Amino acid sequence: MKTRIYLLCLALLLGVAPSTSRAFNKGGRASFQFLKIGIGAHQTAVGEVAVATFRDVNGVFWNPALITGVQNVEASFSYNRWFAGMNYYAGAAGVRWEGVGVLALSYGGLGYGDIEEALVTSPSGSSDTRTGSSFTGSDMVFGLSIAREFTENLSIGATVKYIREELWTYSEHLWAFDVGTYYDTEFKGIRFAMSAQNFAGSVKYISSGSQDVEGYDIPLLFRIGASIDLVSGDDAFLNAGPDHRLMLGVETVNSNDYGERWHVGGEYSFRDFISLRGGYRFNYDEGNLSFGIGLQQKISDMMLKLDYSYVSYEHLESPHRVTLTFAF
Repeated sequence: MKTRIYLLCLALLLGVAPSTSRAFNKGGRASFQFLKIGIGAHQTAVGEVAVATFRDVNGVFWNPALITGVQNVEASFSYNRWFAGMNYYAGAAGVRWEGVGVLALSYGGLGYGDIEEALVTSPSGSSDTRTGSSFTGSDMVFGLSIAREFTENLSIGATVKYIREELWTYSEHLWAFDVGTYYDTEFKGIRFAMSAQNFAGSVKYISSGSQDVEGYDIPLLFRIGASIDLVSGDDAFLNAGPDHRLMLGVETVNSNDYGERWHVGGEYSFRDFISLRGGYRFNYDEGNLSFGIGLQQKISDMMLKLDYSYVSYEHLESPHRVTLTFAF
């Protein structure tokens, strides 16, 4: 029965996803592009192979079904030093509610910093069109998520979120939804998952009275992935004892504003204390290679996790991410 439920969810999402891949490739057409910036140093270190891998509160930004890994209470805080002087802050908190599932709140905010104002042409005829003034802008997203285990193997989750973007005197906002599933086969550490993110209407920044103004879609993302514990304890393909664990994952991402992309990555953990990570993203102009490190330590009744990731950019500043997670 549980296998039939999962296959039904898979069929529903696969029935929707191909419609975007067959459509006209609207490169540069979607607005709210900050929604495609990866949140979480753990996930970005492995090349954003995130939909079927790490079941904790940070999974809310990739696949809401992953938050069923929260056993009691978890909270995380992430910082991303983005390029061009921009900074991305994010956080999430989740709690298990017996008989209901796991509830989580999440937040992400991108600050543009000060932007120098410049005119198209200078009234004085100078080549320097800057006015001496500056303006700014920001993006933000708030989310409320719920997920539960419908069987011992299958988890399903959903998120409703409020999104807002501001630039100078203009702003726009809307509501969006995410859905996701996670399935653990309980065979050799093999797991499958999928998510669909940012179901929403279009946004219109400038109104022209009664004139019909074309709107802009936001990035609609479909993720399908799998992961495996290649080296671990008794259930892995290679039994190296409890001190060693090697996880490998692969993921494909389809969106309404770009072609199909692939992510691959892996993580080696020693004694559940230190983890080394790496990944690669295919069909990206920038940010293909990534790597990172993670540390975790139990202090009294609290598990403390510190993660770092670096993503290599060639023509832009390479972003650094740090995530601190508390689990009680």
